[in-house]
Amino acid sequence: MAFLAAFGSIADTNCIHEQISIYFKNQQQAKFCVELAINNEERQRGLMFRKGMELSDGMMFVYERPQSVWFWMKNTSIPLDIIFADEAGVITKIFENARPFSTTSIFGGYDVQYVVEINAGLTKSLGIKTGGSIKHSLGLPRD
Repeated sequence: MAFLAAFGSIADTNCIHEQISIYFKNQQQAKFCVELAINNEERQRGLMFRKGMELSDGMMFVYERPQSVWFWMKNTSIPLDIIFADEAGVITKIFENARPFSTTSIFGGYDVQYVVEINAGLTKSLGIKTGGSIKHSLGLPRD
């Protein structure tokens, strides 16, 4: 548990992708280094066919406008927590422990513009909750 407490302060080391921060009531919960999925092809592929992912890594799906979104875990071998956020970056839903290879649809909501996938169990361990916010350099407030 001590490692997870320090996790937020080390996640930005050597990030070659987009760095995001997750806050709850103005308190930073975590930082992640995320790959971006910004076009249809990238969003459809997501994290499929990956063997693993570093603890501080993830993927952020970016949509051009808020919309209804569904996810599934087909061809994804990494158990994930999936965080859904609106156009302001406010976390509206969290789906914990999505099962690898499942074809069950996971509905994220109606007005979703950002989705972040991280390793399963991290939302609970790091205290990430609905009502929190995702901050990044793609138009949302930066930390």
